[in-house]
Amino acid sequence: MIRHLFQRTITRNGKKIKAWYYWYYDENGKQVRKSCGQNGKPCLTKREAEAFIANLPNEEIIKKESITFNLYCKDFYEPNSRFFRKQMARGYKYQPNSIYQKQLYLSKFLKVFGQMNVDLLTVGAVENWLIDMKCSNATKNNILSVVDEIENELYSDKIIDNPIKVRHFKRNTNEKDIFSLQEINTLFPIDYDKLIKVWRVRSTERENDIYSFATAVYTLISTGMRSCEIRALQWNQFIRPDAILINAMIDSNNERVNRLKKWTDDNKKWRVTILPDRTVRMINLLRLDKSDNDFVFIYEGHTITTDFLLDHFKCVLRKNGIDCDRRNITVHSCRFTYNSLVRGEISGDDLRLMVGHTKEQMTDYYDKSKAVEHLDGLLQNKGTLNSVFN
Repeated sequence: MIRHLFQRTITRNGKKIKAWYYWYYDENGKQVRKSCGQNGKPCLTKREAEAFIANLPNEEIIKKESITFNLYCKDFYEPNSRFFRKQMARGYKYQPNSIYQKQLYLSKFLKVFGQMNVDLLTVGAVENWLIDMKCSNATKNNILSVVDEIENELYSDKIIDNPIKVRHFKRNTNEKDIFSLQEINTLFPIDYDKLIKVWRVRSTERENDIYSFATAVYTLISTGMRSCEIRALQWNQFIRPDAILINAMIDSNNERVNRLKKWTDDNKKWRVTILPDRTVRMINLLRLDKSDNDFVFIYEGHTITTDFLLDHFKCVLRKNGIDCDRRNITVHSCRFTYNSLVRGEISGDDLRLMVGHTKEQMTDYYDKSKAVEHLDGLLQNKGTLNSVFN
């Protein structure tokens, strides 16, 4: 029988006092909460509460097989959860971004294993799931870290006999290859009809969808933005036709959030980037009658998903004779390409401002939500960007 103690503030005779309660799972897997004490007299010390539950009868036996991961993991990574309180007591501190990421990885795990009883999880089941998942090994290891924490808590609560231990994956985030100027010219001819022909993968594709997708990729190459930022881009982020306030991204749950990668409460990593003239002209053809809150890049009436972006992008490359496998070319190669082409042409400080790179020994240029203050200085690089990308 597993009973967990916790405190609550109650009112007795007009005064607020802290009394002890306990909770457990009943035979249906439902969490039950009860007070410690008898005859209306609550236990006011932890020692009294421990003695009280130690003498309780065992008819409220918990059934392990009735506990699912959905049930056990409810509120597991909430900021004031039991898990985080224990971690803080051990001296560990978590930034809001770290908590948010753990919640995302937990949601992925529960989507597959949420209905499973906690004592039925196996190493093989988790391994097979992760092997088939389309993501980096670093992401898979982050998910495994969440599974490890859940399993350790289950073992600590004596709900399972032994936690499973899945071997972590070897990191496979090798440096991405970049596009040559010749390949960029091949993929993005100036002539509109030729551009559509290069980027058409299926005969049934609509021309405006093809153009939207090609423009999204060219914007990636000519600004160094991350794919999650491009997918989240809305018209209201344009400070002027050739300048974007990058203050949002699409997260792992496919939701648009007003923060960027590795954000904190004090610094959401907002920044400004400058668009070359050709990028401006290409994007302007997409504007038409769109409202400020509409997304810039749409495919078949919807925002571009991660899977579609990755798969469709590689289909275009293969169609045009670009080996994207042996050369390790992915969508993120657009960001690498931008950095490689612009580095040395503009100052390192301005480059870090526009792409969002920072190091511990460098000044934090993001300046929280005041990123727009850097606009005038960054615009001085417009001529250089035009010479590189036009």
